[in-house]
Amino acid sequence: MELDTGYEDRQLSLNLLAEKVVHLPIKIDSLAYCPTMDLIALASIDEQVHVYRLNGQRVFGVSNKKPDCIVRQLRWKPNGQILAISYSDSSVSLISAQTGKSVHQVQYREHSESKISCLGWGLNYTDAEETRARLDNLNIDIGPDDPLNSGSQPLDAERPLDLPNDLAFLDVEDVLPRLSILPATGGDDGIFSSRASMDAIFHSSKKDSHDDTADVLLVGYDNGTIHLSIYDFFEIGTFNTQLATQDRQICHPILHSNHSLCSTHSLLLSEPLGSHQALLLVPLDLRLIPETGRYLSLLASKSTRLQNVLRYIREVQVQIYSEFRASQELPRKFIRNIEETLQETNQCSFVDAAYHLVVTGNCFPSMKEWLVEELGDRGHKRWDKAVVSGYENIGRLVHENLLPALQRFSVLISRLRGLSRFQESITELGLGTEELDHMLDTVNCLQLLAHSVLISVGSERRQFSAFSVWLKQEIETQGTTTSPPPDDSLEQDLMLDHALILEYIQGAMLQSRLSEFFAIRPDSDERPDWISVAENVSIYESYKKEIKLCNRGLRPERKLAGLDTLIARLGKQSTILFHNISEAQKRKVRFGESIALGTGKLLSVDMRMMSEGSLLAKDEYTTYIAVIWDRSPSEGISRTSSPRPAIQTTPLVMIYRVVIKIVNGLSSTKAVECASIHLPLGVIKDVKFADDNTLIVAYTEEATKSHLLYMPYRKGSQAPPELSYMPTASEHNPANSSDTFTELSTHDAIKQYIQHTFPSGSSWTPERIEVNGRKGRRAVCVVAQDRTHYRIYDLDPPKVEDSLGSGGGGLNEATADDGRGMAVEPDTSR
Repeated sequence: MELDTGYEDRQLSLNLLAEKVVHLPIKIDSLAYCPTMDLIALASIDEQVHVYRLNGQRVFGVSNKKPDCIVRQLRWKPNGQILAISYSDSSVSLISAQTGKSVHQVQYREHSESKISCLGWGLNYTDAEETRARLDNLNIDIGPDDPLNSGSQPLDAERPLDLPNDLAFLDVEDVLPRLSILPATGGDDGIFSSRASMDAIFHSSKKDSHDDTADVLLVGYDNGTIHLSIYDFFEIGTFNTQLATQDRQICHPILHSNHSLCSTHSLLLSEPLGSHQALLLVPLDLRLIPETGRYLSLLASKSTRLQNVLRYIREVQVQIYSEFRASQELPRKFIRNIEETLQETNQCSFVDAAYHLVVTGNCFPSMKEWLVEELGDRGHKRWDKAVVSGYENIGRLVHENLLPALQRFSVLISRLRGLSRFQESITELGLGTEELDHMLDTVNCLQLLAHSVLISVGSERRQFSAFSVWLKQEIETQGTTTSPPPDDSLEQDLMLDHALILEYIQGAMLQSRLSEFFAIRPDSDERPDWISVAENVSIYESYKKEIKLCNRGLRPERKLAGLDTLIARLGKQSTILFHNISEAQKRKVRFGESIALGTGKLLSVDMRMMSEGSLLAKDEYTTYIAVIWDRSPSEGISRTSSPRPAIQTTPLVMIYRVVIKIVNGLSSTKAVECASIHLPLGVIKDVKFADDNTLIVAYTEEATKSHLLYMPYRKGSQAPPELSYMPTASEHNPANSSDTFTELSTHDAIKQYIQHTFPSGSSWTPERIEVNGRKGRRAVCVVAQDRTHYRIYDLDPPKVEDSLGSGGGGLNEATADDGRGMAVEPDTSR
């Protein structure tokens, strides 16, 4: 047929970059293309997440630890450094792209009992005015994806020098030594046990203090609520979309979109209407971005770092306690074995018998039997190793981990304290100088306690070393049948430090001073507890007095506030601080007026937000929504009537255009329009926006031949087909008039829009597409209908020399190396 010949002339015109066959079928709704790197993240039907390079190499995988937990959605952070995975138990895991390990896991069930229905991650410039001016000077036009490609580097290059501003944002934390990694214990997903994950959390190469962007993580639920976080996991709060859709049933979010220069985000909601659903667009005004401005990135990043350092301190505390208990357990076991015998035979304790042996040299028979028969040389080595390694590890953890973490924590608090004292009066950050002073007070107490621990560790280790030498000598002496020469006995005795030995026997052997610092005390300690005071009361001076008593070997009248008590106090103070910041920012979030779109059975939908005017037109932004219904939109139904049976018609692409006007961070609807495109008989599998001008449609015609269609969609576009956007008058599907139709219902009409055609008769039919829209490296991932393999095609036209080198023409399904280590489809049309 002539028509088929025409298709063959244009067949396979996109370069094939990669092809991958997976072992298990892909979950079609769990696919994400990294915005900055050539990485494909997907979930298989066994609920495991895999990340692949273009060459098919598996970078890392994320196992599902709960067998009954289902992967709901995947979403990359705008800079491509973190992958967010949402699960059916309302939890979200943030996975580092560098290490493949979890950097944070948030359990959102405390915010909502419903399941997660939407996962969005957007990027915003905190000072849009300055950014617009610099972009205008550089004559750069950006879209939603463009800041993701190169970050803010070109803008930083043109940033005017501002010494006072640079001094104000000078970050002392950047010059602090790196925090040391912790031994792997299985706690906190092991994120503190590798250098790579530690660097990703604490020592990112990106300087937050000079960063003028804020990333917003949005989690939507089936019950219509959304939860907002900025800078990965600094929580702003939970909001109910029913504030914008009061007269409707519960609408759940399904899509999120934003523009980096606009503080208002677009949220697409779905309202269930029996077997159908209504789509609504709700503007989300994040006034906290322009109002907090340059302080937002600093405030959120430092608060996030505080949370991370606090998690690190808690993990250090767990390991210190573990080491201390391990060092005390074995010696106490040995002592318990002889204690009862000494009480029966000599009416004394082990401390009395050991003290008697050191002072007089006379060993009780039962003590001798225990030293030679039960303890022996092997037992002594175990005792010595347990105690020495315990003291060494505790000292190392305090010196290399706890104290540097406390220093970093105090630097972060001091930075926030400076903001609270010298912030601009019009900027409400939610910081209180008094609360921050009390947090510094608690940190000072922890530092004082840590230094006291180091002093006690050194003192008790010297005592134990002397005790260990004496104990080994007594085991050898009591084990020999002949008496050693007097001169040898005198020489050995002179080598011993009897004062340290007796001090250890009377003190640390049974009750280490560290137990007072760690609040690990025997049940017989009947002293009253440390006076419980509110988090906003200074305790440093009184605590210092108690510590001095402990360092002199005296017992305070009250039980000393241990490491766990002070860390718990610091945790409560931090929670109050984060809550105050969140509440201050939460008041700057509002929903705009909901906008009703079409109604029907939804097959596929995509959304894109852009600025259609110049960069200086800062008050208007346009959101396009491309929708594929499985019924004719001309049969629009109301929310109160029953849906009528669907009539099979030619495939239809509905495109809604919503223009919002923004004044002082508040949005209002300026225009709502709609256009539609009729295609020949067949099936539309998926639809995605490639950029600010082009829509990609995965279309399978009636003869089972499949294509990727490139279709211009913007209003006023000079490229055909010129769409007829008409105002919508109601919430019904607005295509009641043929004025909105763009007829491409013949095969000849769509021929010029076919960008790629899959071979005739092939079982390889597209089921889902995912687009990476970064300029210069745009690509589309196409998942096959069998869901067991996918292909990635290059969307950017090849350079002239590349076209000459390949000979032009179409490409077939065989693959070859293109010199970049990627598979391409060679030409067979010649």
